[in-house]
Amino acid sequence: MKKLIALLLLAVAPLAAQQFGQVGTSGAQLLKIGFDPRASALGYAAASVVDNASAVYTNIAGTAFVKNVDVAFTYVPWFADIKMMSAAAAYNVEGIAVFSLQAAGFKTDEEVTTIEQENGTGERYSISNLVIGIGASRYLMENLIVGVQAKYYSESYYGHSAHAIAFDIGTNYSLGFANSRLALSLQNFGPNVRPLSGKYSDYSESNIEKDLNDSPLPVTFRASFTSEPFTGDNYRVRFIADLVHPNDNLEHYNIGSEVVLMDVLALRGGLKLNYDDETFAVGVGINGTKLLGQGLRIDYSYEKFKTLPSIQKVSLGVAF
Repeated sequence: MKKLIALLLLAVAPLAAQQFGQVGTSGAQLLKIGFDPRASALGYAAASVVDNASAVYTNIAGTAFVKNVDVAFTYVPWFADIKMMSAAAAYNVEGIAVFSLQAAGFKTDEEVTTIEQENGTGERYSISNLVIGIGASRYLMENLIVGVQAKYYSESYYGHSAHAIAFDIGTNYSLGFANSRLALSLQNFGPNVRPLSGKYSDYSESNIEKDLNDSPLPVTFRASFTSEPFTGDNYRVRFIADLVHPNDNLEHYNIGSEVVLMDVLALRGGLKLNYDDETFAVGVGINGTKLLGQGLRIDYSYEKFKTLPSIQKVSLGVAF
Protein backbone atom coordinates (compact mmCIF):
# COMPACT_ATOMS: atom_id res chain seq x y z
CA MET A 1 0.00 0.00 0.00
CA LYS A 2 2.80 2.43 0.88
CA LYS A 3 4.51 1.83 -2.46
CA LEU A 4 1.25 2.42 -4.35
CA ILE A 5 0.57 5.68 -2.50
CA ALA A 6 4.15 6.79 -3.18
CA LEU A 7 3.74 6.14 -6.91
CA LEU A 8 0.52 8.15 -7.07
CA LEU A 9 2.06 11.03 -5.14
CA LEU A 10 5.11 10.96 -7.40
CA ALA A 11 2.88 11.11 -10.46
CA VAL A 12 1.04 14.16 -9.17
CA ALA A 13 4.13 15.98 -7.88
CA PRO A 14 4.53 18.16 -11.03
CA LEU A 15 0.93 19.33 -10.55
CA ALA A 16 1.49 20.24 -6.91
CA ALA A 17 4.40 22.46 -7.94
CA GLN A 18 2.02 24.87 -9.66
CA GLN A 19 1.35 27.93 -7.52
CA PHE A 20 -1.53 29.40 -9.49
CA GLY A 21 -4.50 28.24 -11.51
CA GLN A 22 -3.96 27.79 -15.23
CA VAL A 23 -7.58 27.98 -16.32
CA GLY A 24 -8.16 27.22 -19.99
CA THR A 25 -4.83 25.46 -20.53
CA SER A 26 -6.19 21.92 -20.98
CA GLY A 27 -8.47 20.35 -23.55
CA ALA A 28 -10.99 17.50 -23.48
CA GLN A 29 -13.15 19.27 -20.91
CA LEU A 30 -15.86 16.61 -21.13
CA LEU A 31 -13.53 14.36 -19.13
CA LYS A 32 -13.94 16.72 -16.15
CA ILE A 33 -17.72 16.41 -16.00
CA GLY A 34 -19.08 13.96 -13.43
CA PHE A 35 -22.05 11.88 -14.59
CA ASP A 36 -22.84 10.38 -11.18
CA PRO A 37 -25.62 12.31 -9.35
CA ARG A 38 -24.61 10.74 -6.05
CA ALA A 39 -21.09 12.15 -6.34
CA SER A 40 -22.50 15.48 -7.53
CA ALA A 41 -24.91 15.72 -4.57
CA LEU A 42 -21.99 15.16 -2.19
CA GLY A 43 -20.19 18.15 -3.69
CA TYR A 44 -17.83 15.72 -5.45
CA ALA A 45 -16.52 14.54 -2.07
CA ALA A 46 -17.00 10.98 -3.26
CA ALA A 47 -13.85 9.20 -4.43
CA SER A 48 -13.88 6.99 -1.32
CA VAL A 49 -17.62 6.15 -1.35
CA VAL A 50 -18.54 5.38 -4.99
CA ASP A 51 -19.43 1.69 -5.12
CA ASN A 52 -21.33 0.82 -8.30
CA ALA A 53 -20.98 1.15 -12.08
CA SER A 54 -21.01 4.96 -11.82
CA ALA A 55 -17.65 4.80 -10.04
CA VAL A 56 -16.09 4.94 -13.54
CA TYR A 57 -16.59 8.72 -13.43
CA THR A 58 -14.96 9.40 -10.05
CA ASN A 59 -12.71 6.52 -8.94
CA ILE A 60 -12.51 3.36 -11.03
CA ALA A 61 -11.54 1.34 -7.92
CA GLY A 62 -15.12 1.71 -6.66
CA THR A 63 -16.45 -0.70 -9.29
CA ALA A 64 -14.89 -3.56 -7.29
CA PHE A 65 -17.85 -3.38 -4.89
CA VAL A 66 -20.18 -4.70 -7.62
CA LYS A 67 -21.28 -8.20 -6.64
CA ASN A 68 -22.56 -9.41 -9.99
CA VAL A 69 -23.81 -6.97 -12.67
CA ASP A 70 -24.54 -3.26 -12.29
CA VAL A 71 -25.65 -0.70 -14.87
CA ALA A 72 -26.42 3.02 -14.64
CA PHE A 73 -27.89 5.59 -17.05
CA THR A 74 -27.60 9.33 -16.44
CA TYR A 75 -29.24 12.36 -18.02
CA VAL A 76 -27.73 15.82 -17.56
CA PRO A 77 -29.29 19.05 -18.94
CA TRP A 78 -26.12 21.16 -19.24
CA PHE A 79 -25.53 24.83 -19.91
CA ALA A 80 -26.67 26.45 -23.18
CA ASP A 81 -29.42 23.84 -23.69
CA ILE A 82 -26.85 21.07 -24.17
CA LYS A 83 -28.25 17.64 -23.28
CA MET A 84 -25.73 15.09 -22.06
CA MET A 85 -26.23 11.38 -21.51
CA SER A 86 -24.07 8.58 -20.19
CA ALA A 87 -24.20 4.83 -19.60
CA ALA A 88 -21.97 2.68 -17.42
CA ALA A 89 -21.87 -1.04 -16.74
CA ALA A 90 -19.80 -3.29 -14.48
CA TYR A 91 -19.57 -7.08 -14.46
CA ASN A 92 -17.90 -9.17 -11.75
CA VAL A 93 -15.94 -12.10 -13.14
CA GLU A 94 -15.51 -14.12 -9.96
CA GLY A 95 -11.91 -14.59 -8.92
CA ILE A 96 -10.51 -12.36 -11.67
CA ALA A 97 -11.77 -8.75 -11.60
CA VAL A 98 -14.74 -6.46 -12.07
CA PHE A 99 -14.73 -5.22 -15.66
CA SER A 100 -16.46 -1.98 -16.63
CA LEU A 101 -17.59 -0.04 -19.68
CA GLN A 102 -18.69 3.55 -20.04
CA ALA A 103 -19.95 5.81 -22.80
CA ALA A 104 -20.79 9.48 -22.35
CA GLY A 105 -21.22 12.50 -24.54
CA PHE A 106 -23.47 14.99 -26.26
CA LYS A 107 -24.36 16.46 -29.63
CA THR A 108 -25.90 19.90 -30.04
CA ASP A 109 -28.69 20.85 -32.42
CA GLU A 110 -27.56 22.18 -35.78
CA GLU A 111 -26.85 25.91 -35.88
CA VAL A 112 -26.42 28.34 -38.76
CA THR A 113 -22.96 29.91 -38.96
CA THR A 114 -22.74 33.69 -38.71
CA ILE A 115 -19.16 34.24 -39.85
CA GLU A 116 -19.02 37.76 -41.37
CA GLN A 117 -22.81 37.67 -41.92
CA GLU A 118 -25.07 38.43 -38.98
CA ASN A 119 -28.05 36.69 -40.62
CA GLY A 120 -26.10 33.53 -41.27
CA THR A 121 -24.16 32.07 -44.16
CA GLY A 122 -26.49 29.17 -44.87
CA GLU A 123 -23.94 26.67 -43.63
CA ARG A 124 -24.98 24.50 -40.70
CA TYR A 125 -22.88 22.83 -38.02
CA SER A 126 -23.17 21.00 -34.72
CA ILE A 127 -20.81 20.22 -31.84
CA SER A 128 -20.26 16.74 -30.45
CA ASN A 129 -18.10 15.17 -27.74
CA LEU A 130 -17.75 11.48 -26.92
CA VAL A 131 -15.95 9.39 -24.29
CA ILE A 132 -15.75 5.59 -24.36
CA GLY A 133 -13.94 3.75 -21.60
CA ILE A 134 -13.04 0.26 -20.47
CA GLY A 135 -11.71 -0.59 -17.02
CA ALA A 136 -11.01 -3.26 -14.44
CA SER A 137 -10.72 -3.34 -10.66
CA ARG A 138 -10.06 -5.98 -8.03
CA TYR A 139 -8.97 -6.59 -4.46
CA LEU A 140 -5.19 -6.93 -4.27
CA MET A 141 -5.51 -7.88 -0.61
CA GLU A 142 -8.30 -8.01 1.95
CA ASN A 143 -8.51 -4.25 2.49
CA LEU A 144 -7.01 -2.83 -0.69
CA ILE A 145 -8.70 -2.30 -4.07
CA VAL A 146 -6.92 -1.10 -7.20
CA GLY A 147 -8.57 -0.14 -10.48
CA VAL A 148 -7.40 1.04 -13.90
CA GLN A 149 -9.28 2.48 -16.87
CA ALA A 150 -8.50 3.51 -20.45
CA LYS A 151 -10.68 6.06 -22.27
CA TYR A 152 -10.98 7.24 -25.85
CA TYR A 153 -12.05 10.87 -26.28
CA SER A 154 -13.16 12.62 -29.48
CA GLU A 155 -14.65 16.01 -30.33
CA SER A 156 -15.81 17.75 -33.48
CA TYR A 157 -17.15 21.20 -34.28
CA TYR A 158 -17.48 23.14 -37.56
CA GLY A 159 -14.71 21.56 -39.57
CA HIS A 160 -12.49 20.81 -36.58
CA SER A 161 -11.92 17.50 -34.81
CA ALA A 162 -9.55 16.07 -32.21
CA HIS A 163 -9.02 12.92 -30.24
CA ALA A 164 -7.06 11.56 -27.26
CA ILE A 165 -6.41 8.48 -25.16
CA ALA A 166 -6.61 8.98 -21.39
CA PHE A 167 -5.98 6.69 -18.42
CA ASP A 168 -7.22 6.49 -14.82
CA ILE A 169 -5.81 4.66 -11.83
CA GLY A 170 -7.52 4.49 -8.46
CA THR A 171 -7.27 2.86 -5.06
CA ASN A 172 -9.62 2.30 -2.14
CA TYR A 173 -8.30 1.14 1.24
CA SER A 174 -10.39 0.08 4.24
CA LEU A 175 -8.93 1.47 7.47
CA GLY A 176 -10.74 -1.04 9.66
CA PHE A 177 -12.76 1.28 11.92
CA ALA A 178 -16.13 3.04 11.64
CA ASN A 179 -16.39 1.88 8.02
CA SER A 180 -13.62 4.37 7.24
CA ARG A 181 -11.90 4.33 3.86
CA LEU A 182 -9.06 6.19 2.17
CA ALA A 183 -9.04 6.55 -1.60
CA LEU A 184 -6.56 7.99 -4.08
CA SER A 185 -7.12 8.42 -7.78
CA LEU A 186 -5.33 9.96 -10.74
CA GLN A 187 -7.58 10.64 -13.71
CA ASN A 188 -7.10 11.63 -17.34
CA PHE A 189 -3.35 11.29 -17.72
CA GLY A 190 -1.84 10.44 -21.07
CA PRO A 191 -0.67 12.01 -24.36
CA ASN A 192 -1.94 15.44 -25.40
CA VAL A 193 -5.21 15.95 -27.26
CA ARG A 194 -4.28 15.91 -30.94
CA PRO A 195 -6.22 17.76 -33.66
CA LEU A 196 -7.28 15.56 -36.57
CA SER A 197 -8.58 18.28 -38.86
CA GLY A 198 -9.15 22.00 -39.06
CA LYS A 199 -7.13 25.22 -39.05
CA TYR A 200 -7.54 28.67 -37.54
CA SER A 201 -6.88 32.20 -38.78
CA ASP A 202 -4.27 34.15 -36.85
CA TYR A 203 -5.65 37.72 -36.93
CA SER A 204 -2.42 39.06 -35.44
CA GLU A 205 -0.58 37.91 -38.56
CA SER A 206 -2.83 39.09 -41.40
CA ASN A 207 -5.28 36.17 -41.08
CA ILE A 208 -2.66 33.56 -41.86
CA GLU A 209 -4.14 30.08 -41.51
CA LYS A 210 -2.31 27.89 -39.00
CA ASP A 211 -2.64 24.33 -37.77
CA LEU A 212 -4.27 23.76 -34.43
CA ASN A 213 -1.95 22.96 -31.53
CA ASP A 214 -2.02 19.99 -29.19
CA SER A 215 -3.48 20.59 -25.74
CA PRO A 216 -2.84 18.79 -22.44
CA LEU A 217 -5.43 16.47 -20.92
CA PRO A 218 -7.25 17.71 -17.77
CA VAL A 219 -5.25 15.59 -15.32
CA THR A 220 -6.91 15.42 -11.89
CA PHE A 221 -5.61 13.96 -8.62
CA ARG A 222 -8.04 13.11 -5.80
CA ALA A 223 -7.43 12.12 -2.20
CA SER A 224 -10.55 11.15 -0.28
CA PHE A 225 -11.47 10.04 3.25
CA THR A 226 -14.83 8.80 4.49
CA SER A 227 -16.15 7.53 7.81
CA GLU A 228 -19.47 6.56 9.42
CA PRO A 229 -19.23 7.78 13.04
CA PHE A 230 -22.97 7.44 13.71
CA THR A 231 -24.82 4.22 12.91
CA GLY A 232 -27.95 2.51 14.17
CA ASP A 233 -30.41 -0.19 13.20
CA ASN A 234 -32.28 2.13 10.84
CA TYR A 235 -29.80 4.86 9.96
CA ARG A 236 -26.22 5.59 8.97
CA VAL A 237 -24.47 8.96 8.86
CA ARG A 238 -21.44 9.28 6.60
CA PHE A 239 -18.97 12.16 6.27
CA ILE A 240 -16.58 12.56 3.34
CA ALA A 241 -13.73 14.96 2.57
CA ASP A 242 -11.88 15.17 -0.75
CA LEU A 243 -8.84 17.10 -1.86
CA VAL A 244 -8.92 17.65 -5.64
CA HIS A 245 -5.91 18.92 -7.55
CA PRO A 246 -6.42 19.62 -11.28
CA ASN A 247 -3.59 20.61 -13.60
CA ASP A 248 -5.56 23.58 -14.94
CA ASN A 249 -6.82 25.23 -11.76
CA LEU A 250 -6.20 25.73 -8.05
CA GLU A 251 -6.76 22.96 -5.51
CA HIS A 252 -10.38 22.31 -4.59
CA TYR A 253 -11.68 21.15 -1.20
CA ASN A 254 -14.92 19.20 -1.11
CA ILE A 255 -16.89 18.24 2.00
CA GLY A 256 -19.96 16.01 1.85
CA SER A 257 -22.39 14.14 4.07
CA GLU A 258 -24.89 11.36 3.47
CA VAL A 259 -27.66 10.18 5.78
CA VAL A 260 -29.10 6.77 4.89
CA LEU A 261 -32.48 5.85 6.40
CA MET A 262 -33.77 2.25 6.48
CA ASP A 263 -31.30 1.42 3.67
CA VAL A 264 -33.90 2.98 1.34
CA LEU A 265 -33.62 6.78 1.39
CA ALA A 266 -30.36 8.73 1.22
CA LEU A 267 -30.21 12.46 1.91
CA ARG A 268 -27.05 14.15 0.60
CA GLY A 269 -25.32 17.48 0.66
CA GLY A 270 -21.91 18.91 -0.09
CA LEU A 271 -19.82 22.08 -0.07
CA LYS A 272 -17.32 23.03 -2.78
CA LEU A 273 -14.50 25.25 -1.54
CA ASN A 274 -11.97 27.28 -3.55
CA TYR A 275 -13.97 27.06 -6.79
CA ASP A 276 -14.51 29.97 -9.16
CA ASP A 277 -18.27 29.59 -9.50
CA GLU A 278 -19.46 26.34 -7.88
CA THR A 279 -20.77 26.58 -4.31
CA PHE A 280 -22.82 23.69 -2.95
CA ALA A 281 -24.96 20.72 -3.93
CA VAL A 282 -27.79 18.64 -2.51
CA GLY A 283 -29.56 15.50 -3.60
CA VAL A 284 -31.45 12.34 -2.75
CA GLY A 285 -31.17 8.67 -3.56
CA ILE A 286 -33.74 5.90 -3.42
CA ASN A 287 -32.77 2.23 -3.19
CA GLY A 288 -35.62 0.03 -4.37
CA THR A 289 -34.19 -3.29 -3.16
CA LYS A 290 -36.35 -3.42 -0.02
CA LEU A 291 -39.35 -1.68 -1.58
CA LEU A 292 -39.57 -3.59 -4.85
CA GLY A 293 -37.43 -6.63 -4.27
CA GLN A 294 -35.25 -5.43 -7.16
CA GLY A 295 -31.86 -3.73 -7.20
CA LEU A 296 -33.26 -0.52 -8.68
CA ARG A 297 -31.96 2.86 -7.56
CA ILE A 298 -32.68 6.45 -8.49
CA ASP A 299 -30.26 9.28 -7.76
CA TYR A 300 -30.85 13.01 -8.15
CA SER A 301 -28.60 16.02 -7.57
CA TYR A 302 -28.90 19.80 -7.69
CA GLU A 303 -25.72 21.86 -8.04
CA LYS A 304 -25.72 25.57 -7.27
CA PHE A 305 -23.45 28.08 -9.03
CA LYS A 306 -22.78 31.74 -8.28
CA THR A 307 -23.24 33.06 -11.82
CA LEU A 308 -24.02 30.14 -14.11
CA PRO A 309 -27.43 28.44 -14.01
CA SER A 310 -27.95 25.55 -11.63
CA ILE A 311 -27.39 21.99 -12.88
CA GLN A 312 -29.62 19.00 -12.16
CA LYS A 313 -28.69 15.38 -12.80
CA VAL A 314 -30.75 12.21 -12.56
CA SER A 315 -29.74 8.60 -13.01
CA LEU A 316 -31.36 5.19 -13.00
CA GLY A 317 -29.31 2.22 -11.86
CA VAL A 318 -29.95 -1.51 -11.69
CA ALA A 319 -27.99 -4.17 -9.83
CA PHE A 320 -28.58 -7.78 -10.86
